[in-house]
Amino acid sequence: MFGWPYEDVEKECSFLAQAGYMGVKIYPPQESVFTNEWPQNGELNPWWFSYQPTGYRLQGRQGSRTQLQSMIKTCREAGVRVYADAVVNHMSGGGNDIWDSHRNGDGGGCAYWGRKGSTGNNPYFTENFMYENSNNTGLEAGLEFPTAQYIATDFHCERALNSWTDPFLLNNGWLTGLSDLDTESDYVRNRIAQYFTDLLGVGFSGFRIDAAKHIYPDSIAHILAQFKKNMGGGDLPDDFITYLEVIMGGEMDLLMCNEGEYNFGKSFENYMRDAGLSDNDIYKVKIWESAYPKEFPECGSWQ
Repeated sequence: MFGWPYEDVEKECSFLAQAGYMGVKIYPPQESVFTNEWPQNGELNPWWFSYQPTGYRLQGRQGSRTQLQSMIKTCREAGVRVYADAVVNHMSGGGNDIWDSHRNGDGGGCAYWGRKGSTGNNPYFTENFMYENSNNTGLEAGLEFPTAQYIATDFHCERALNSWTDPFLLNNGWLTGLSDLDTESDYVRNRIAQYFTDLLGVGFSGFRIDAAKHIYPDSIAHILAQFKKNMGGGDLPDDFITYLEVIMGGEMDLLMCNEGEYNFGKSFENYMRDAGLSDNDIYKVKIWESAYPKEFPECGSWQ
């Protein structure tokens, strides 16, 4: 229910159950970019601001943590599971932060814009389009997301994502300028696993992992293994499922057909098993691919 407030989803759950639906997916519940100051290309707070996280507190655009818990409880009582859209590849884009003034000199002139807030009303900083130092420190602002507990060293160095067949750039490149997390870091992996644990703690049955294509499969395997440990170490819950957004086109050989470090088929399965997930756990991890069924299974039969 793309963009629906939690209170409206809660009202709809009895109908969803009567219509035979077993689950519902909602917008990313974590706090994200939000501003009432100025429109973006003529639209105030476009949907994709919800895919620019500013922290891991459950204070998203659709409502508070309390409203979220109430909605999940009502839906589960009706027999409808609730799934989150989890954005963990990156944080907000460069220049989308609470810094008072930004400047871009491209195009032969200077464009200026001000601060953006967040749905949680918490501070956060990027490193782009700055031209003034902080009044508090006398230094340039850097990547800092306090309510996710990330600082500059928790991100990959900024680089363009200009190749879809280079594993290094797929993982390390900044997708459309979004601050790319260093998901090879144990600390970042643990923070993401803690966020996943919180999602199940409030009643979610699972989550879609946004932009999973831009995280090494081995890193995702370790994140899921840590999440499993956080949940007690046994098999993941019976009603749990996660599905990974892995959009494929010309890079299908890299992502699915040929085994290797960036393969989301057999190699990913082996990474999960090596990280400590059981076969029962692995069965609950799915690949979602938007081109289906146009392209599948070009590389022959696979599961």
